[in-house]
Amino acid sequence: MTTAPFDPITFQVLWSRLISIADEVSATLVKTAFSHVVRDNHDYSIGLYDAAGRMPAQSTQCTPGQIGAMPKVMKDFLKRYPADTLAPGDILITNDPWFGSGHTPDVFVAAPAFRGTRLVGFAVNSAHHIDFGGRLSAPDARDVYEEGLIIPIMKLYAAGQPNADLFDMIARNVRMPDKVIGDLRAQIAANWVGTRRLVELMDERGLEDLTGLTGQILDHTEAAMRAAIAEAPDGVYRHEVTLERPDPDGKPIRIVARVEIAGDSVHVDFTGTTEQVALPINAVTNITYAYTVFPIKCALHPHIPANEGCFRPVRMTVPEGTCLNPRFPAAVRFRTSLVYYVVEAIFGALAQAIPGKVMAPSGTYPLWLANLAGQFDDGAPFVMHFNAQGGTGARRDRDGVSTLVFPPNVANTPVELLEVEAPLLCEKKALVPDSGGPGRHRGGLGQEIVIRNVSRAPVVASVIGGRFHEGAPGLEGGARGGTGFIAVNDGAPLGKSSQVMLAHGDRIRMRFPGGGGFGDPRQRAPEAVLADVRRGFVSLARAREDYGVSLRPGGREIDAAETGRLRRNGGS
Repeated sequence: MTTAPFDPITFQVLWSRLISIADEVSATLVKTAFSHVVRDNHDYSIGLYDAAGRMPAQSTQCTPGQIGAMPKVMKDFLKRYPADTLAPGDILITNDPWFGSGHTPDVFVAAPAFRGTRLVGFAVNSAHHIDFGGRLSAPDARDVYEEGLIIPIMKLYAAGQPNADLFDMIARNVRMPDKVIGDLRAQIAANWVGTRRLVELMDERGLEDLTGLTGQILDHTEAAMRAAIAEAPDGVYRHEVTLERPDPDGKPIRIVARVEIAGDSVHVDFTGTTEQVALPINAVTNITYAYTVFPIKCALHPHIPANEGCFRPVRMTVPEGTCLNPRFPAAVRFRTSLVYYVVEAIFGALAQAIPGKVMAPSGTYPLWLANLAGQFDDGAPFVMHFNAQGGTGARRDRDGVSTLVFPPNVANTPVELLEVEAPLLCEKKALVPDSGGPGRHRGGLGQEIVIRNVSRAPVVASVIGGRFHEGAPGLEGGARGGTGFIAVNDGAPLGKSSQVMLAHGDRIRMRFPGGGGFGDPRQRAPEAVLADVRRGFVSLARAREDYGVSLRPGGREIDAAETGRLRRNGGS
């Protein structure tokens, strides 16, 4: 533990100021971005660092996978370019999945902050780019070489001069060079704001460096996390999740989590997890660790600002060569189809220790994402990421949330934006009745979306999803949420993530799964069931079948006598 150099009030002011600077970097990135993925979906993260590469602050809006990888990313940057080799105007870049957050579209850009000639810190951001080459979001990729251009850690700018060859190479390898290069320049501009604000803060407060402040912030955060962990009962808790999708040989893919709470620390051991697979779902250790710490923090201490100190009490073991620690060149593009289940595995283990602090599994993982590409009638190309999700799992004290993106913390794509950015028309976007898992508290509802190709040219639609055959499980007696499907026009559900060609007038239909319920559905307040029926969330038949609630003709009033009989007799 470092000696606290700041009194409590000054400490809180300075800590809040750093978070404010990170949020200003975030605002700059959003305001200057060219693609809707950054500008509207908010698929990015911001981190501020001291000269040693320690991260004391992140922006309020971050995706857990990207920001969770950032403590190690900065250390990898400094290993390749030690601090004493950097100069004002240098900018570092990488999208190597094994250095970053696990797939090529996430590009990390770092800028050193100099106060005069002295290095005092860094501003780093990551942004998910609309395209980075390779096959278009292929759900059957077998190695990373199919997934786009890989940039090792290198300089995008050197002493203020752009690496023109690298810019040209990127532009030549992507489908939308104007947007990709535009987003890269937005990342550069955002970091410039961050480095300037760090220096201004130091000048204003007379700080010689950020070392003492960073140490105090990280120590304070670590101590708070350890205190929260210490309140949970010691023990070893194990949970296993089997993915719906098997490996190419038809064998099951399993995530095995052994969570050991000992005093004020946690050790998560993934020994027994399936070996890496020839599918684009493998998750490198950076993002595996990010989604290991994330559910632990959510359950035990959700309110303290996140930074590198949150990671210190959590140790992870994951054997090399498994799907949570794959060897290069494993395919990794859709690692969210696997790594989000780490959240379910850890929540499942923690539910044995602290059942009141975890949520039921969600229909929002695996992540659903529709990538659509083609051209307008004038020949101009487009690439569209349409982000929409189902429902989250219910909690001990409240219903799940409908159509919320969890756990990655990005926004749904507005329909109006879809129709402006691409020759596509959304014909339907509606909640799906009865899709929320029944429980004392109901799971969040899924939704159904229908998108039609109105371009004369064909459109490639690559849709990644899951829970096609079994919905998200409930917790403590709660029932499963509704399942999802993908279909073209009025055809039968495809039953898996698929890439299809949409001719003019063809429609892609997507139904997103609901979240699992929490607790016995027969304990749900009849008035809450009535409210669900009135809003169209639950049908009359399912109100009776799942919840034991009978409503009078018209569905506006509870039949108290019949409801009592149904609940006494178990629904018969």
